[in-house]
Amino acid sequence: MVFNKKITIYLIFSLSLFLGFFFEENSSGGAKIDHEYLLPFIKNFTFDFSSGLETFLNNSASLIHSPIFYILMGLFLKIFGDLSVLKVIYLIVSLILPYFFFTILKKKFNSDYDHIFYLSLIIFLSPYFRSSAIWLLGDNLSLIFFSLSIFFFLQFDQKKKNNKLIFISLTFLVACCYIRYYYCIFFLYYLFYYIQNLSRELLLKILFFSFLLSLPAILYFSYVIIEFDFLKTLDSFGKIDYLNSGIIVLTIILFYLFPFLIDKENTLIKYYKKKTKIILIYLFIFFMICLIDYFFLNDLIKFSQRGGGVFLKFIRLFGLDETLLMLFLALVSLLILDFIFKEDRVSNYLILFTIIISLPMSTIYQKYLDPLFFLIFFGLIKSDYINYNILKNNFNLKLIFSYFSFFYLLSLFYYLN
Repeated sequence: MVFNKKITIYLIFSLSLFLGFFFEENSSGGAKIDHEYLLPFIKNFTFDFSSGLETFLNNSASLIHSPIFYILMGLFLKIFGDLSVLKVIYLIVSLILPYFFFTILKKKFNSDYDHIFYLSLIIFLSPYFRSSAIWLLGDNLSLIFFSLSIFFFLQFDQKKKNNKLIFISLTFLVACCYIRYYYCIFFLYYLFYYIQNLSRELLLKILFFSFLLSLPAILYFSYVIIEFDFLKTLDSFGKIDYLNSGIIVLTIILFYLFPFLIDKENTLIKYYKKKTKIILIYLFIFFMICLIDYFFLNDLIKFSQRGGGVFLKFIRLFGLDETLLMLFLALVSLLILDFIFKEDRVSNYLILFTIIISLPMSTIYQKYLDPLFFLIFFGLIKSDYINYNILKNNFNLKLIFSYFSFFYLLSLFYYLN
């Protein structure tokens, strides 16, 4: 009976996505524009692969993307013969992502299935998950591969010597990278774990296996860098700016952390009463950046007019000082993360570092971390705080759903026109 109830709830959430498809929902803002711009490339691959690839590579706006997703969609469009059918099928495929998130939660926490099942449904409230599903964008396919990679990564057990799961996990990670390049940086975290836990012989096999899977990408990049000046094109679309992108990433993470911390402020305050040294270190960094920006390097901190996430949009809406406020929010984010990371700072900060270096562009959109945040936060981060609150069912699901429902509805109405 309970099982049927879960299926019913899952189907209701899935139906909401079909309704979004019917009404052409565009809750992320740019999804419809991206679809209309990139659709001709899919159709080009449908009619003729060679000319389709040539057109793709000769357009600077498409060159910065991986062609794999568009090649795949072109192939399926040729098979199904109708774009609407392809879009419905892709939407159905996207519905797998919340289920995979549930399997990650189930594997890692082995907790009350009702609690983690309902928690997994927050994926349906992501404007970016919904828009990708509705407008045939590659984000969801890359996230599906990434979630499978995390799932098999968690399945690996040294004692059981089930080494094949390592290779399955890496295969899905590489597949994810072929859709979205920036996921390749997450190999650093995997490698860190393997170096710590595996024999040298197995580590060499992993490196060789990863090299073989990556060889087509290496050859492709060698070609486009030489023939199409890929690096110059990439720089013109998003100049490398780790300071500003790092600040934005931290504030976006803070936005997603809030509902998992509300009503637990006392725990955080109690912790930092004993850890004032950490606060002082971060405050010193905060003031040094402010001083350098004000006295020595004007516009050291300068955010793009596009993207930036929810907090930056609200700061601009009310005409507030975006430099000081964004720095302050980034500081708060770091302090909260340090509290969550405290059991395994090296591993957890490596994940944060990986996220930041994977997104070096001066223009950062919130969609880059949504719903990726949930997969990383619950799948890869090692934290007693997360474990305890999941196992004890202490996360307030009503509050969490209210928070993300409000965000979804706000996004929906914000981009309505």
